Amino acid sequence: MKLTQEIKASLQKHQKVISIQMDVHHINSFTQKFKKFIFKGSRWYQEEQNIKSINTTFKEPFPDNLLQFMNENNCQTREKEVLVGYEDLSYNEVLSQLIPQNIQPPQGFEIIGKIAHFNLSPEQLPYKYLIGQVLLDKNKNLQTVCNKLEKLHNVYRTPQLELLAGKDSYDAVVNEGGIKLNLNFEKVYWCTRLYSERERIIKFIKELSKDQKIQVLDLFCGIGPFSLRIAKDLDAQCIANDLNPECFFYLKKNITENKLQNQVIPLNMDARDVVLKIYDKQLEFDFNHVYMNLPVLAINFLDVFKGYTQKTGKVELPYIHVYGFAKGKDEAELIDQFQQRIVQCLPGFEKTQILNFHILKNVTKMKKMCCLSFQLDKRSAESDFGLLEQQDENNNSDFEDDEKDEENQQIEEVINKKVKID
Repeated sequence: MKLTQEIKASLQKHQKVISIQMDVHHINSFTQKFKKFIFKGSRWYQEEQNIKSINTTFKEPFPDNLLQFMNENNCQTREKEVLVGYEDLSYNEVLSQLIPQNIQPPQGFEIIGKIAHFNLSPEQLPYKYLIGQVLLDKNKNLQTVCNKLEKLHNVYRTPQLELLAGKDSYDAVVNEGGIKLNLNFEKVYWCTRLYSERERIIKFIKELSKDQKIQVLDLFCGIGPFSLRIAKDLDAQCIANDLNPECFFYLKKNITENKLQNQVIPLNMDARDVVLKIYDKQLEFDFNHVYMNLPVLAINFLDVFKGYTQKTGKVELPYIHVYGFAKGKDEAELIDQFQQRIVQCLPGFEKTQILNFHILKNVTKMKKMCCLSFQLDKRSAESDFGLLEQQDENNNSDFEDDEKDEENQQIEEVINKKVKID
């Protein structure tokens, strides 16, 4: 279903409103107190000399503060009838009239620069172009509205997008914490909602480090938001690495535009190879924090820190901040699952080492995304170095199957309801 001029015209209707008249000297005071109740698109209308009126959304009985204002300023009211059309209605008002009442207009879209990104539910999909065009019309700062077609199954975790309205362009500029970030939403992974998580981790690293110089190994950096933020905020030195060559392109651009060339080293390598090159002195970098924000796979890469002391000769051990998915009813159950997975890579790891455990979000009813912060344990660091035999690291079927099952269940529910498509 697409938005046409005929559909827009069909929304026109006459609506009764309450018009409030007052002396022009009281207009500023009224606007300050009741601005949100002024009827959208309404202008002050000259009734007579020094008397103007404005249409409002108030309905009788009036609230006490309005009655008090009217009494104190000798205001009068009268009922008017106005013609309301598409341009006067909000995003929610338009969609509530155009799609079936049993379907909720989507609210949870993400803004990336001038791009709006939806994850539409199956029952919303028949109305996707209508939804996209209405959102674009009602948000003049947007240029592109898109929908994610599938989960992030490819190696670079980039989305497959479908254009719903506007320009077929996914270049964007995002400002976060005083850092300017360039990206192409179709070619790199980006999630605006992780802003608060980066804030949390930067604050926690500051608490851990005290007066120590912060040196961060950011192994799955994307376009560099964390490395650039911590470099700017805490004067940290960072290696920022990502396997995706598109991320590497924007990472270099973002480092240059934010003038952080002396603090952030960009790399485009496999994460283990970065650490191995540091061990072999091909890269000179004495890291004391490791940031691993790739929830699907990051824990699998912890094996590269087994034998850390043997490889570096260092006694002081780095802090590791690693993200992952787990299934569980409560925090204790989630931590148990992480402990079972981590100990396969770091044999000395114990859950009592966890300095901070944070649940970011519920991904599905069965899965949560979490972050663990801990210091590499002495036993693992002093063990003989040896990487585990790696299985297919793109395979995360335990969790992806959960998402597919949930999607299939949603689709089946829609079919059973026999939603009528206009």
